[in-house]
Amino acid sequence: MQPNFLTPEICHQIQRDFSSPTYVYSEQELSDRADEFLSFPSAYGLTVRYAMKANSNRNILKLFHDKWLYIDASSSYEAERAIAAWVAPEKIQISSQELSESFTELVKTWVFFVASSLHQLEEYWKAFPWGELWVRLNPWVGSADFKQINTWGWISSFGIWHEKIDEIKHVAEKYNLKITKIHIHIGSENTPKSWVKSANIGLDFVRAFESVTMLNMGGWFKMAIMDYEKKADLQEIGKAVKKSFEDFYAETNRKIHLETEPGKYLVINSGSFLAEVNDVVDTGKYGYKFIKVNTGMNDMPRVPMYGIQQPIYIIPNTTPHPQSLSSQEREAWMEDYVVVGHCCESSDILTCQLHDQEMIEPKTLPKAEVWDLVVVDGVWAYNSAMAMKNYNSFPESSELLLRKDGTIVEMRKRQKLKDIWMNEVEVI
Repeated sequence: MQPNFLTPEICHQIQRDFSSPTYVYSEQELSDRADEFLSFPSAYGLTVRYAMKANSNRNILKLFHDKWLYIDASSSYEAERAIAAWVAPEKIQISSQELSESFTELVKTWVFFVASSLHQLEEYWKAFPWGELWVRLNPWVGSADFKQINTWGWISSFGIWHEKIDEIKHVAEKYNLKITKIHIHIGSENTPKSWVKSANIGLDFVRAFESVTMLNMGGWFKMAIMDYEKKADLQEIGKAVKKSFEDFYAETNRKIHLETEPGKYLVINSGSFLAEVNDVVDTGKYGYKFIKVNTGMNDMPRVPMYGIQQPIYIIPNTTPHPQSLSSQEREAWMEDYVVVGHCCESSDILTCQLHDQEMIEPKTLPKAEVWDLVVVDGVWAYNSAMAMKNYNSFPESSELLLRKDGTIVEMRKRQKLKDIWMNEVEVI
């Protein structure tokens, strides 16, 4: 098995020219994933919105904007960040848990607003009487890979509870607000059947609002990271969902525009993390062998937060490379390791049991030595964007882009140590 796009030669070039630890992103992979989603089948029009919370680097926002993807922002700050990256305001929607003071100024620039509560509906009316807006609903059913990422049902505060549709209509009629889009985000079991179920739930909500012309079905399209995972078949899912929209038209004579909101699917396998082995230790005959690396939960928080697993590869600093050995030689050159980070936390583990971040799970890897390189694949989504910045005073890592022509450029410089405390004020 080899990393997604980082060859040993590229890894050593990066270490020589830029050093580690660093995120590395593939322009080709990003472009391919955008094209894949833009071909998603639809009955009466399609808008693909990138959920920028997955990774918000301005270069990525610009790349997707140039590919004609729109943007979903989870805060006013994200919306302003997208505008600063030259994304047209009318291509941005805000769907936020927090109603910021700046939301009115953003809406005036033609950023679209999604109300996620009755209170937000009221506040929107105060700022924009007789305005047009979109509404996010919380259905009673849905699915997720694990409970930490659940965004629907009784235990979730996301969206207006589905039983309050009459209250939504009452507020809209009272203030002459025009609701033109319904937004749902309820997950999927990664099959056409499960997405049809989600589409039908959304279209039932659409049925309750005569003014609605669009349905946003959210994201959660599965992208396989580990070899035991199965990637969503976008074409098969799209064809099945398309039929639901056609059936709805046949019943109601209403052609509903489809929106999707992928984040992780678009970017997660387009990014890898390059680190370095800084120590190899063990806890005796009945214990474990540990590879310590110069990164950890400060750069890759998804493992300690969610208990996810990511592909890990050792790139030896010396020859031979394990792929050049016979199968028998390779087997003799492998060890079971627990890979751990450099943060002073017992939970800073990169090889845990699936969805149980408190339990370690050794991984069979080539025998590691200090100065060997380590590649962790599938890190672009919700790692740099959710990084535990400056924990243990580790500087924010750099971000590199592997261009289509093979050149490597810096998209974000490594933070300087003194910048960690630049906003602190001496009062003692």
